[in-house]
Amino acid sequence: MRALIYRGPWKMPLEALEEPRPAKGQVVVEVQAAGICGSDVHGFTGKSGRRTPGIVMGHEFAGTISEVGAETGGYQVGDEVVVMPLFTVAEGADPYPINMSPHRRLTGMNEHGAYAERVAVRASQLFRKPEALNWQRAALCEPLAVTLHAARITPVNPMDKVAIIGAGPIGLLAMLCARLKGAGTIIVTDRSAHRLELAEELGADAVINAGPEDAPVDTAAAIREMTGGGVDTAFEAVGISPTAQQSVESTRNGGNITWIGNNARMIEVDMQSIVTREMSVRGSYGFDESDFAAAIEVLATGRLNVDPLVEKIAPLEEGPELFRSLAEGACELAKIILKP
Repeated sequence: MRALIYRGPWKMPLEALEEPRPAKGQVVVEVQAAGICGSDVHGFTGKSGRRTPGIVMGHEFAGTISEVGAETGGYQVGDEVVVMPLFTVAEGADPYPINMSPHRRLTGMNEHGAYAERVAVRASQLFRKPEALNWQRAALCEPLAVTLHAARITPVNPMDKVAIIGAGPIGLLAMLCARLKGAGTIIVTDRSAHRLELAEELGADAVINAGPEDAPVDTAAAIREMTGGGVDTAFEAVGISPTAQQSVESTRNGGNITWIGNNARMIEVDMQSIVTREMSVRGSYGFDESDFAAAIEVLATGRLNVDPLVEKIAPLEEGPELFRSLAEGACELAKIILKP
């Protein structure tokens, strides 16, 4: 079969790969749609260090079961499924939810993922795809679960003022989830005029262009002026020092900040500002089974307008060039779906 195989920084050619075979408790899924995630783009460049050469990436996907192993809980060939990429290799009971477990693993990082025609996964990772959920939306279940989780653990009260730092897919989905939870005014910041236009299309009340790196705009000052002192809650969806600090400076005294971005390993922020203004800063990573199930329900019922996020659907052979274009910053499309 064909697969995009990561061979090292900036190298991910389309190659032939041995067909997967299901072990006990596994099925083989024929991939119908797989989203390109920013974390995979960072892995492609080698910056994150979280992708090992030889791996097939891809963790936002859904497909049709083409082969089943033993003890797969009643799944059959032909079943349409959405795959939850997080799983645990813990032996016995695990005291932590799956997203915080020290035994967690991720399809597409620790095992071959969905930038391939077929992939073997555990039956425990599967959710049945509702008939009302098309393949395009099914590939958005994973990133939506990430942002539903972030919204769930973050205090957002009806009509609160909220800032979204970063208008990539996670930031835009976080905006929709904050609105679903009752947020009033939502302000989105980014450097991409295209993505800010998309934020407005999806319902942002205001957007601020952060400007180029060599002449940045003081977006935090603009947010404080617009809100009379800062937002109640900020979601940071980039994961680098400047945007982490921006989330602190954009939020009122006593406010809440949730960092979803997971880019730079070490960052610098004004700790004294956080301490003396009694701010709450939390990290949000991944999701648990209930968040994933909720994402499927939200998308199957059409509660959120996510379709504008998907700006390109491409065959697998276009993957190498698309990854290079995204990594170089030449492509500003919010979400690209590969159809192996």
